[in-house]
Amino acid sequence: MKETARIQIRTSEDMKCRASQLFEDLGLDLGTAINMFLSQSLREGGLPFRSQLSKFDREMEEAEASPVTHAGDVENMKDIIHHV
Repeated sequence: MKETARIQIRTSEDMKCRASQLFEDLGLDLGTAINMFLSQSLREGGLPFRSQLSKFDREMEEAEASPVTHAGDVENMKDIIHHV
C-alpha cells in the first residue's frame, strides 16, 4: 500500500458542512473529493477549472487598456455622454 501524507487546511464550518453534504450526495467523502481535485490538477498541470477575475475586474482592465477619449469642451462631453 502507498504511504499516505496528512494535509491540514482551514475553512469555515459552514463550507465544510456544505461541501461534505454535496460530496456525500455524490457518493464521496470529503477526503476522496479532495484527492480527486489534486489528481485532476496534476493531470491538467493547473487548476481543473477556470480561475477568473470578477466581471467588474475584467471590465476595469478592459477600460484601462482602451484608448483615452478626449472630450474637448463641455459641449463635446455632453454629446459623448448623450450617445453612450
